[in-house]
Amino acid sequence: MKGYVIAGANKAEWRDFPVPKINPYGALIKTEIVSPCTTDIHLLQTGCASIPHLVGKAMGHEMVGTVQEVGSAVKNFKPGDRVVVSACQPNFRSMEAQAGMPKLNNTSQYWIDDPDRGGSFIEQYYLLDADMNLAHIPDSVTMEQAIMVPDMVSTAFEGVRELEIKYGDTVVMLGVGPVGLMGVCAAVLKGAGRVFVIGSRKVCFDVAKEYGATDFIDYHDGDFVKKILELNGGPVDGVLVSGGSSSSITEALNLVKRGGIVSNVTAFFADENTVLSNVAWGYGYSEKTIKAVECTGGRWILEKFLSLVEYGRLQPEKLITHRFHGMGKIEDAVQLFIDHDRSLIKPIVYFD
Repeated sequence: MKGYVIAGANKAEWRDFPVPKINPYGALIKTEIVSPCTTDIHLLQTGCASIPHLVGKAMGHEMVGTVQEVGSAVKNFKPGDRVVVSACQPNFRSMEAQAGMPKLNNTSQYWIDDPDRGGSFIEQYYLLDADMNLAHIPDSVTMEQAIMVPDMVSTAFEGVRELEIKYGDTVVMLGVGPVGLMGVCAAVLKGAGRVFVIGSRKVCFDVAKEYGATDFIDYHDGDFVKKILELNGGPVDGVLVSGGSSSSITEALNLVKRGGIVSNVTAFFADENTVLSNVAWGYGYSEKTIKAVECTGGRWILEKFLSLVEYGRLQPEKLITHRFHGMGKIEDAVQLFIDHDRSLIKPIVYFD
């Protein structure tokens, strides 16, 4: 089977792989749709400097597909089922799971060096634990809707959950790409009142408005921290950081009130150190909390998110701006990110 791999810094290529023999709990999934994201691009451009065991493995972590084969111990899935594959794949048979934090023991290709397992840009994806990390797609939910669930929805909703929003709170989405847009949806569902979004692209602002954002700030127009503080009459209740550089953490601290929460869902691959402003942090006495939040995963939460889509509470398909057909078109989808195409929110590639 063919997979699209990172072969070095700014170098990707197609390679042939053997079809792996699955374990009793595992599954093989026929890839139907994938979606590249900025994490894939960072890894490609750096040659996986932060995760070197990914070199030579298939890229990607956002996919939906059809079950091809399941192991002898799999109970809840069968060949032919339409499924979302969890981007974050917690080990629910671990001590961390028993302690209530399964995602701290992650079995995705990013965290474990299993020679049989790479990413989702491959004809058949091997999953270690089907019952725990696959999710059934409801009949009324399309695969286009479902493809946004494993990472974009999961990451944003987990980050917003950590903001501990109360009814009527004012929050800021620092970065309004696809994760920030899903953050708008999550914040509105949680009961936020005023929702500021910070970005620069009209395509993102337009979708953010549809999702319920109330204020739109272009960071090219000057000091956006000062502008938001003026518009809001003071600090906000919470900030979701879903873009920018490590300086975004200080900007978020400057925006949030004493006792407020900054929830970060951005990976700072290019920064060796994150330096915080003591003034922004209230010299360490501000009761401001910074949370470094990883995407959640697992069947239970993914099927909850899919239920939101099923009953019309969430329309993640609005993120999709570009559609390609044929797995060879992954290269074109990846190039959109490299070119910084301003019309892009999320591309998808059908493996047909």
